[in-house]
Amino acid sequence: MNPEFVRNLWLEATPFRLALIAGVLLLVFAALSVSPFGAAAASVAQLIYWFFTVLWGTRSAALSVVGEIRERTWDSQKLSSIGPVEMVWGKLLGATIHAWFGGLLCLPAVLWPIVRTQGAGAALTQGATMLLLALLAQAVALLSSLVLVRRNTGNWRLDTFLCQVAGIAAAYSFHSLWRSVQILTGSETLDWWGLTFGSAQFHLVSLVLFTAWALVGCWRAMRTELRLSNGPFVWLAWLLFLFFYQAGFAAMLPAGLSAMEPQGAVLRLMLGGLALIGSAYSMVFLEPKEPVRLRWLGEQLRAGRLWRAFAGLDAWMLSYGATLVVGLALVLLVAMDRQDSMPGLALAVLAMLGFLTRDVAVFVLFGRIAGGKGDFAALAVLAALYLLVPMVLKGGPLAALFLPVPGSLLSPIAGWTQAMGVVWWAKRSISPSFTRR
Repeated sequence: MNPEFVRNLWLEATPFRLALIAGVLLLVFAALSVSPFGAAAASVAQLIYWFFTVLWGTRSAALSVVGEIRERTWDSQKLSSIGPVEMVWGKLLGATIHAWFGGLLCLPAVLWPIVRTQGAGAALTQGATMLLLALLAQAVALLSSLVLVRRNTGNWRLDTFLCQVAGIAAAYSFHSLWRSVQILTGSETLDWWGLTFGSAQFHLVSLVLFTAWALVGCWRAMRTELRLSNGPFVWLAWLLFLFFYQAGFAAMLPAGLSAMEPQGAVLRLMLGGLALIGSAYSMVFLEPKEPVRLRWLGEQLRAGRLWRAFAGLDAWMLSYGATLVVGLALVLLVAMDRQDSMPGLALAVLAMLGFLTRDVAVFVLFGRIAGGKGDFAALAVLAALYLLVPMVLKGGPLAALFLPVPGSLLSPIAGWTQAMGVVWWAKRSISPSFTRR
């Protein structure tokens, strides 16, 4: 058996703790059964389930690595023979075993009323959804902690809280998003890539896929922490999945937006491209932009070792490259259309790509200028450029200098001019001669 799981099992699933959890839950349900609120037992059990598996579970998952660092035992664990897969599930399930124990005790009280009123199938779907949402929250919390460990912030108490918030937000966002879709559409079915699916079944399959990707992310982050090479292909597969998944919802948009779809692909490219933009911005903010690694990539390119350079690309570089490819494909597709509104859209996409390039270069530049706080400094600068400056200009024609404005020829020119300037500055900042100065 996995030694990391066994170790966490002995540490977390002590007889006293398990007996205490079971005793408290027994008292709670006994009190409900003799009180006027006995009919609400299922709701109370569900609330307690979320407390154990999501609130407590995400904290335990976040502490599974951060706690090892605080206790100065993480370095010895990294030197052990435990592989990344064993380390991930040993910590993810072992460190949260007490939370799962309490949550699973509550699950029958939640599902039994559903079995009696809606049948076993509905109860099985509800139970699988609850289990997967809790696993998604804990996996995101663990993944967030591994990302922050790589950034080496040193503020572990705050980091643990942020990782817990990230896990809770992931589960809540996924659940509330699908509830909103069902309420807005008013239908139990949805269209995805022209196919009709039941909302509940599509929700469950989507939850399975995103939970699986969260676990893959934990595995990749653990490989990085154990000083193993990841390669670009898993991240490219994630980007392809994200693009394909997002683009499939084009048929659900209002008919007025679908009118701008001249060849059946523009709207899908736009939706998928928005998901890739979000990935590019989030990863360039989260990942460290190490100057040594950037100089190494430049040396590989200058020496013509293109495959080694490609294999060494970080996730933010791959996300930016994928966004650039999709954006240029969208520009070409729009350029082939002869509708009057299409040239303005093409200019807006070109401007967006220019400003995206500038923003990525700003993060790299401020990572060198401001050190560990460079990402937050870059975020503040971009907030000023996108929010404060247009407010000062009151949305006039000069706003195209700072925002991708549809139909404005000045916007793509300004975006790419600023991009080239900041790229040159960022490239100069990571050179050894600049560092010596």
